[in-house]
Amino acid sequence: MTPEEKQAAVAKVLKAHPTWGRVRVSRATGLPLATVQRCLKQIKASGLPAVNPVAEARDKAEQHKALAVDPHALPRGHMIYRGALARGKWRLLGLVSDTHLCCREERLAELHAIYDLFAAEGVRDVFHAGNMVDGYLPRLNQASVLSPSIDGQTQYVVENYPQRKGIVTHFITGDDHEGWWIKGGFNWGRYLERVAQDAGRNDLHYIGHVEADIDLPARRGKAIMRIQHPGGGSAYARSYKAQKSVEAFEGGEKPQILVQGHYHVSNYMQDRNVHVVNLPGFQDQTVFARKHNLRMEVGGALVRFMQSEDGAIQRFAVEWVRFFTRQYYRAYLPSDAGLAGRGKMVL
Repeated sequence: MTPEEKQAAVAKVLKAHPTWGRVRVSRATGLPLATVQRCLKQIKASGLPAVNPVAEARDKAEQHKALAVDPHALPRGHMIYRGALARGKWRLLGLVSDTHLCCREERLAELHAIYDLFAAEGVRDVFHAGNMVDGYLPRLNQASVLSPSIDGQTQYVVENYPQRKGIVTHFITGDDHEGWWIKGGFNWGRYLERVAQDAGRNDLHYIGHVEADIDLPARRGKAIMRIQHPGGGSAYARSYKAQKSVEAFEGGEKPQILVQGHYHVSNYMQDRNVHVVNLPGFQDQTVFARKHNLRMEVGGALVRFMQSEDGAIQRFAVEWVRFFTRQYYRAYLPSDAGLAGRGKMVL
């Protein structure tokens, strides 16, 4: 749309609904909030009536209400995947998790590299299994984060998270890291989505807190893919936590595909007819992880699968995309800046 067409679309909606505020106009036109705001300024400058101040106040109240979340509730998100499905054809998805942006250990270059691969392979939908940012909890990551504030880390994501033409990232939030803010009653995932839209980015799509079910429709049925950010520490075997998760599902509650983040290690298995994919992350091993003997792999995955007409997953393949650990540790104390590596010394 040209600027004139955008202004005309906003003016048309205002003419039909003179009591609407900016948020409702944005939803009705499909234009980002920042674009609507520019159009309103132009409309006002031309002498035409702009947004009703009473409606604007009401819309702002509704917007703040939508950002509130019960910190004790873990509502499961839901989404219907609209990707093309032809008989006998593969579906292709990109998977990433635990990017922990805005911290010293982030692997932002590798995250951009995997999105370049997704674009080259024809991926249109990427699912992110939580912990997009590192959050802020002073006793754990005070010396690591690049910005401790909600606004600072959100803006960092908007400015730095990979954006590729035709690719949408559907993400959940974990109950740790960004979840430290959510426990205080703030819906960070929804906030990020709206800040991104205001900046003209419509490729970051929030789908739920902790977990979300994705319907994969077929001709006469469907399958369910669950994107999940579980909890607890890593187990002695990388498959153990996933096995216990699948064992705990009731018969009618099982997804056909379970994608889990949180543990920062790669794993694929099939149990109880559930395809389980555990994802690595995009963060180097932190001091906390080293102290607790936690392995942290870097990378993501491409998933290809084929469904029958009733929706059952007939064929399923995982392609791991790995990046390897480098000497990336940096001095945490200014006075240690001259030390080599992690305080290495030669006698």
